[in-house]
Amino acid sequence: MAEEVRVRIAPSPSGNLHVGTARTALFNYLFAKKMGGKFVLRVEDTDLERSSDAYIKNIFDSLKAMGLNWDEGPDIGGPYAPYTQSEKFDVYKKYAKELLDKGFAYECFCTQEELDEEKQRAIDEKRPHVYSGRCRDLTEEEKAKFRREGRKAVIRFKMPSKIMKFHDLIKGDLEFDTSLMGDFVIMKSNGSPTYNFAVVIDDMQMAMTHIIRGEDHISNTPKQIAIYEALGAKVPEFAHVGMILAPDRTKLSKRHGATAVSDFIEQGYLPEAFVNFVALLGWAPSDGVEIKTLDEIIADFSLESISPSNSIFEFDKLNWMNGQYIRSMDNSELTRRALKYMQQYNLSEYSTEKLEEIVASVKEPITVLSEITDAVEYYFGEDVQPNIEAQDILNAPEAKDVLSRSINLVNSFDFSDHDGLVEKLMAFRKSFENVKPKNVMWTIRAALTGRLRGAELSAVFTILGKERCLHRIKKALGE
Repeated sequence: MAEEVRVRIAPSPSGNLHVGTARTALFNYLFAKKMGGKFVLRVEDTDLERSSDAYIKNIFDSLKAMGLNWDEGPDIGGPYAPYTQSEKFDVYKKYAKELLDKGFAYECFCTQEELDEEKQRAIDEKRPHVYSGRCRDLTEEEKAKFRREGRKAVIRFKMPSKIMKFHDLIKGDLEFDTSLMGDFVIMKSNGSPTYNFAVVIDDMQMAMTHIIRGEDHISNTPKQIAIYEALGAKVPEFAHVGMILAPDRTKLSKRHGATAVSDFIEQGYLPEAFVNFVALLGWAPSDGVEIKTLDEIIADFSLESISPSNSIFEFDKLNWMNGQYIRSMDNSELTRRALKYMQQYNLSEYSTEKLEEIVASVKEPITVLSEITDAVEYYFGEDVQPNIEAQDILNAPEAKDVLSRSINLVNSFDFSDHDGLVEKLMAFRKSFENVKPKNVMWTIRAALTGRLRGAELSAVFTILGKERCLHRIKKALGE
């Protein structure tokens, strides 16, 4: 029977969930679901000073918003609990002692000053800095002397000196000269584990079969493989994904715009669209069709179809894709989500059905839901304040005639007959001999909405209703 696929996402709660971590989580989730395996959430909070419950909540909420529900984790438990590193310090100490007892690790009493001197010497001699291993063979007497001096030991792993090779499921065959890495710290003097040690113990204990992560972890892999081998544990498969870069091909940062998943969601990016976009950062669908549901992506996903190259986070493409999702969404569902961005208005002015009409009337050019706030403004309240270009149209010589005649037009409308209303508007715009049809419509729009762009004018009439339309036209006339 084939081994069950087990993968994980293990964010550090020292910040909100970054889009890079979200992409890694998504690829792990897709692979697990495609292979019928388990997707595990683990919190790596050994850096207690930088970790916070607020960041943990943000990580949980962001993953859930993306639809990436985990099979095991801190909140729901599982067969390999605990899923939070800070609850496992005794476990790390146990395995560190095992490595000490087997001769794969040793206590190091070097001071920071001594380490800095070693590093400076390497710089002066123009050679790579590698820890000298000066504490590898300390006697018990020497260790006791250092302790009497008040020195606290770290535990270093004895890195074997060899050419280490491994096959990366995305990058291909890789090899490293481990003699250039030196003996590295696995337990700090305060008793907390370092990343490279804790992650191996966690992945080993939780029976992870595949480690899918960013390529910035490639350099950690030889160290981690060495620890697996020293503990006699099975080494999982590794797959390293290219980095996500900004459009200027530098590291994606806040100066380029939002970088946290929660920021994108707050701005009004639909989670479905965001997930679809993020999936395409390094993965290519087999049929070339980019807009897909999460289930469709799962069905088409494979590690082999992930590019080993870096990906560019194209904000324009995300906006385009989000706009496509907005326009294709059912109006009632879109309205439900859009109401969050309409709270500054008196929504009780309209029925639920009318609110859906309002959202439907303005959704065409919208790229993010937060744009709804401005787009629907003229539907609320009795009056509107024309912007500069609208006021210019209302100040034009022909405006008074257009508006005066439009009063009779409005009085003739059957507001329940949308098609008939459209026909009357078309006839009205052509009925002026010396006014361009475009200016006729702009004049009416300026009076009703205070702007020259927006929803179809027929929809504006229908939604505002007869009394409000007449009121705004008369006010534009100065009545």
